[in-house]
Amino acid sequence: MPNLTTSAYAATTQFKGNIGAMIVDADPIVKFVLLVLLLFSVFSWGIILQKWIVLSRARSRARVILESLARSASMVKLKAVVEKAGDCPVARLFREAQDEMNLIAEKTGTMSPSAMTNIETRIADAQARQGMDLSHGLGFLASISNASPFIGLFGTVWGVMDSFREIGVRGSASLATVAPGISEALIATAAGLFVAIPAVLFYNLFTGTISQASSQMEQFQVEFMNWLRRGMLHADK
Repeated sequence: MPNLTTSAYAATTQFKGNIGAMIVDADPIVKFVLLVLLLFSVFSWGIILQKWIVLSRARSRARVILESLARSASMVKLKAVVEKAGDCPVARLFREAQDEMNLIAEKTGTMSPSAMTNIETRIADAQARQGMDLSHGLGFLASISNASPFIGLFGTVWGVMDSFREIGVRGSASLATVAPGISEALIATAAGLFVAIPAVLFYNLFTGTISQASSQMEQFQVEFMNWLRRGMLHADK
């Protein structure tokens, strides 16, 4: 009698019921899908950790600068607070504004309404760049959250197809024949969800956090320009 044993059947004969054994005994295509999902998970968590650190620092340091801006009486004191707070988007806006003020002082030596417009425009340009920097990587995180379940589903469908092929080869549709192969295939769907769920949760969290950071930058622009105008009016008097 010819030997009809296939790779899937060999896996069923060694089925132990634990996840590690199921991964080892899975079809090569399913293993490849799991490897892709593992790489996605590594990249996803790398982005999540990096964004968590950057955005947490951005919000806390910006809060310190904005509070100081509300009570600072001089550029020297404000600069000292910014340097002490550390690098963050709002601190970069301040440095851009200071650079523009230095350029104006070198050319004209006085602050005029047109000079105020230049400073405000410089801050707005810097704000747009900082917003793009904060959003960098979120597109890939969104792609992972959207694609991972479908990649896992592909692995599951392929594994189920292999199980049904085994039924045709062996001529048996018993639960003992198909259950191990289907169990191995379903791991791919579980892995896809395991990768996608944190990605989508943190994507939504970071989107809201970036909106808050953008609001802080807008607040800085408004308050800093008002602070400069008050200083200019005081100088005129």
